[in-house]
Amino acid sequence: MHPDILRQLAAERIRDLITEAGQARRAREARHTQRRRLAAHLKRSTRLAAQQPGSRRGSRIPVTPAADGRIEGSR
Repeated sequence: MHPDILRQLAAERIRDLITEAGQARRAREARHTQRRRLAAHLKRSTRLAAQQPGSRRGSRIPVTPAADGRIEGSR
């Protein structure tokens, strides 16, 4: 093959590789940004839910009033 044709083919291949690498980098950055946004959203919504009245964050045992008016823990 003629050297000019080989140089042209090599240059095209290099441009293609650079384009593919750029697309992969942008896709990776987009996924990273999406994960960060989701994490921030979950953090905000969890914090807001914990501030709601009646929120018993950390309570594993529900408390229900007994028939005689006393408060008792039930599992």
